[in-house]
Amino acid sequence: MYDIKTIKVALKLLKKYDYKFIKVSRELGIKINTLRLWRKKELNNLPLVNNKRNKPSKWSNEHKKKLLDYFFNHGENLMIVFRKFGEPSYSTIKRWVRLDKRYKQKHFVKDDIKCYTTDEKKQIIIESTTRDNSLDKVANKYDVSKVSIYNWQNELVGEIMKPIKKINKYTLTKDELIEEIVKLKKEHRQLEMENKILKKANELLKKEIGADFNNLTNKDKTIIISALKENYKISKLFKILNIKKATYYYEFKRLNYDKYKNVRVYMKSIFNSNYNCYGYRRMKKALIKEYNINISEKVIIRLMREENLIVYVPVSKKKYSSYEGEISPEVQNIVARDFSSTRPHEKTLTDISEFGLYDGKVYLSPLIDCYNGLPITWTIGKSPNSNLTNTMLEQAKLIIGDKPTIIHSDRGFHYRIPSWIERMESYGFIRSMVSIKDFHIQKQIKTSYN
Repeated sequence: MYDIKTIKVALKLLKKYDYKFIKVSRELGIKINTLRLWRKKELNNLPLVNNKRNKPSKWSNEHKKKLLDYFFNHGENLMIVFRKFGEPSYSTIKRWVRLDKRYKQKHFVKDDIKCYTTDEKKQIIIESTTRDNSLDKVANKYDVSKVSIYNWQNELVGEIMKPIKKINKYTLTKDELIEEIVKLKKEHRQLEMENKILKKANELLKKEIGADFNNLTNKDKTIIISALKENYKISKLFKILNIKKATYYYEFKRLNYDKYKNVRVYMKSIFNSNYNCYGYRRMKKALIKEYNINISEKVIIRLMREENLIVYVPVSKKKYSSYEGEISPEVQNIVARDFSSTRPHEKTLTDISEFGLYDGKVYLSPLIDCYNGLPITWTIGKSPNSNLTNTMLEQAKLIIGDKPTIIHSDRGFHYRIPSWIERMESYGFIRSMVSIKDFHIQKQIKTSYN
């Protein structure tokens, strides 16, 4: 049963968090349905706490008066009254006695109440703090209670007085020093535990939680306690992280429970019996067909990765490269990455491309016109030899004619051998090659991409 103060705090927190019941429930430890009931009462202007029922007593006033008279006339002993009458219960008789005027008058009403002035209260407070005797003797001397002295100090000094200890003006006693050392060690252990918890939260959960452990979920708290329970008492960890024992063991059981335990065994059997070549799609179909288990493909991918069920994929060989070093004098880079052209056959580009097909590799040697981006001619072969490029150049001569066309290429050996150079000079074509710096940059880009 919650009191009205707790209910108001919960409703105020609901309003602060925009009525997110789950967040408030985790912070206060109150069930969501209880929070919803309080919110419903608040909206309907109903009382938040039900009043106690005024149930009529089954004992008559005459019987109650007879019992109380016997109590006050026979030594005021509750046990004697209970044994004499045998009814009602001991606690009920005690409640009746405390509500009776004779009991109040005898035990609580005091006729000679002494009132102290402000100066007298100050004098008592000073004497109680600089005394040589105990606080009890000071209280008996002025006929006041110790609680009254504490309250006077709260009124006059402005701070609540802690239990007063005997003060030595010069040094502390041995017992007080031992007590202070024990207290400091306890605080040190507390701070050390909190620091360890913060470090473990950052290490295991990969997130900063600050100094407020209420921001952690029960699952996160369980992970931290499981990691630290060998170094610290588990009961103290429960207290610091504000988690119940039953909640911890419930979450601990959930952490160690694997609902895909049997599925992992089935997947291993399928994978090993099919020559280790089943991917996640075929694994999904096999699970449905053989074991009638239908789970998502994402779960299958995760489980195969955790069980190391990896299909072997052969790595392709290194791509073909025609560059064999600087085997001829360097050629000027006339194009200089300016691939625009104002007329046909002014600038052309050539290179050898490799294509991997089912029955082998095929090589293409085209000549592209920068004016419209279309190929002027091309040759195809199964080997990237000089015959492939020379034939392409001979076909280009028949189409272009005697125009001084610039043919731009990379630094491959096809465009640096004597047969290519002789044909270029005899046809009146102009050679242009990529610079060494640009060529190595392009080569690095191709390698990283592949």
